[in-house]
Amino acid sequence: MKILFFAFALAAVTALASCGGSPLAPSATRSDSATAGPSFSQFSDIPVPAKATMDVSQSLLLGTGESWVGRLVYTTWSSSAGDIFDLYKAQMPAYGWREITSVRAAISVQTWQRADRVATVQIRDTTLGEETMVTVAPAMGPGSGSATAAQPSRQPLR
Repeated sequence: MKILFFAFALAAVTALASCGGSPLAPSATRSDSATAGPSFSQFSDIPVPAKATMDVSQSLLLGTGESWVGRLVYTTWSSSAGDIFDLYKAQMPAYGWREITSVRAAISVQTWQRADRVATVQIRDTTLGEETMVTVAPAMGPGSGSATAAQPSRQPLR
């Protein structure tokens, strides 16, 4: 119960602190030398806006550094879904990701690949701000470097 209270209090303080409007920038390259909150410090291979607030109840993260997998969900209030979309379009290549596809819509989606991992970024406006869900998983199939399952032989039905 204490952990839940602490997490709620931390989220509330972070939300209040993020109310000031500032340009959208990834936390790793902020010009004012400030660092992102400790909750985002493990993400060295994706951009996270400087004033993002993690949704701990929706995030599921395994691993650290540049080998983490799972789902990161965060909200921003000082930008638009279009700004977040543009941030990922501009910054993911700088982190070594190659774009596979993207769609800008009510729920925008981008898919990226980096070595043996694939990242899917979903961005949507909500009543609480802009919600971004970044899902990172191991790549499967030819060219991914991952082991692939043997294909079953295809024989005609009799």
